[in-house]
Amino acid sequence: MFSGYANSAGYETKATNLLKQMHSVRHEARVDEFSLTRMCNLTAKLGNSWYGKQLHSFMVKTGNDISGFAVSALVDMYSKSGCFDEAYNTFNGWSYGSVDVVSKNAVVVAYCREGKVDMAMEIFSNQTGLNDVVSWNTMITGYAQNGYDKNAIELARCMKRNGFRWNAHTFTKVLNACSSLKCLTLGKELHAR
Repeated sequence: MFSGYANSAGYETKATNLLKQMHSVRHEARVDEFSLTRMCNLTAKLGNSWYGKQLHSFMVKTGNDISGFAVSALVDMYSKSGCFDEAYNTFNGWSYGSVDVVSKNAVVVAYCREGKVDMAMEIFSNQTGLNDVVSWNTMITGYAQNGYDKNAIELARCMKRNGFRWNAHTFTKVLNACSSLKCLTLGKELHAR
């Protein structure tokens, strides 16, 4: 029920109240990591950084902040709420295990959202074994959205050289970059694939 409220426009207050109710009757309905990460998404949607910080504190107190899934949700929440320092500190302070691809991608998105593509590329380039097609597309998109179209195209070529197949998202971003650069020849070449 909580997830339904959290995902439906106009029911944000009901979702918040239901989470509070779940917390107050701990024995009947347990507030778990899934509920809290859904709440992170809702908090990001509402742009309420104060509530987000309170939620993060509650997650730490209850031990629901240690998985890669939780870290990713917190990084996403903070970055979408305009709290980039908190997003960065959450990712860098995560000491419960090795970085996973989901949290790594989330922090790359956060850096790109802030226009810090050099920092995003630094994260992307660390632990390259974690990178998947989503990682590559995230960085390509970050370059393209920040006006680094040549870098986006070069990274897409590098993606292919590293054995990753392009998908529809990759083609779309690379074709957009070609269009921005007025690189008709490369655009035609890609379109022919």
